[in-house]
Amino acid sequence: MKVTIVGGGTAGWMTAAYLSKKTDWDITVVASDDIPIVGVGESTLPSLYDFVQECGLTEDDLFEHATAVRKYTIRHLDWNKNGDWYHHFCFNETQHDEQLRWMINYERPSDKWRHAYHIDAFKFGALLRDKVAIPNGVKVEQRTIDNIDDIQSDLIIDCTGFNKLTKPTNWVDSALPNNSAVVCPSNQVIEKPYTQTTALSSGWMWTIALQTRTSNAYVFSDKHITYEKAREEFINSCPYKLDLDKLRYLSWKGGYTTTPWRGNVLNIGLSAGFFEPLESQAIWATQYQVEMLVRLGTSKQAVYNKQWVTMMKHIERYLLAHYTASSRRDNDYWKQFDNILMITPSNEKFKIFDEYSYRCLANGYALPYRYTH
Repeated sequence: MKVTIVGGGTAGWMTAAYLSKKTDWDITVVASDDIPIVGVGESTLPSLYDFVQECGLTEDDLFEHATAVRKYTIRHLDWNKNGDWYHHFCFNETQHDEQLRWMINYERPSDKWRHAYHIDAFKFGALLRDKVAIPNGVKVEQRTIDNIDDIQSDLIIDCTGFNKLTKPTNWVDSALPNNSAVVCPSNQVIEKPYTQTTALSSGWMWTIALQTRTSNAYVFSDKHITYEKAREEFINSCPYKLDLDKLRYLSWKGGYTTTPWRGNVLNIGLSAGFFEPLESQAIWATQYQVEMLVRLGTSKQAVYNKQWVTMMKHIERYLLAHYTASSRRDNDYWKQFDNILMITPSNEKFKIFDEYSYRCLANGYALPYRYTH
């Protein structure tokens, strides 16, 4: 089967690398140096290591080629008047001391799914390209595609990110308000083996440590703050000296398509859907889609689409709970979340945040927790 992957970013090379290891398909990646990639997906979830192993790579490859840093938890600051709180990569509260010991000593956990990574998204894509995809026979074409009709292939996989070459149908707008970000690195190297988020006036700021730099960004709603004001607040709030020559803006239409797979076209990654960067689920969603494609094969499009929708609904509810549970109500941005107060996990089969994650959220905000089966 002939497969054409359009897009040379993280999603494109994750897709190409995995398919080249798991199928005998004839795969071509079409990419253009004239089209920049988003390239800010530095924080990941624990299942990434499974993906790396399935591609034939190791943790050392991530350290050497993607300036990776181990990630043990997420620390949330100023979301609540009760102070900061942590979402550890644990399965229950009895594992907290063990998790913190591993983090303090920067040890590789002996238990599965207890750590993730911060990675340079550009370098991670290049690692998958050079060490996995191309050695496994994936062909590369450097050209720009303006119309999907220009592609003759049994399966076309759109990994063009926010550009959405194929303009997916049946789009569901997100209930989350954040749709923009001002992003800027710092050359300062910090020792933080965890992702940190800090609530600001109209959204939140991330801090992600890599081996050679620190990634920083302010994720916000452009309906509540201008880009100029967001830039000013970001610069004043970031504790690190920013490399302002590399500052850039991102914007997106939050939501997802209910039919990422239509005919011989499949949207994977940001082109299929995206809410916002909170809880580091974007790269995981790409991994989920690629693995599901291999697991289901090419004859179960309806099942594929149904599982995708179930998963995206769950992610949206979990992310929204971070805002509705927060006690911050100091302006119109935060007051808009008054309508939901109780934290209850959803019961979908394909969720990625389990009951423990909801308890972390509830405990962090000092709210009652109720689990309904």
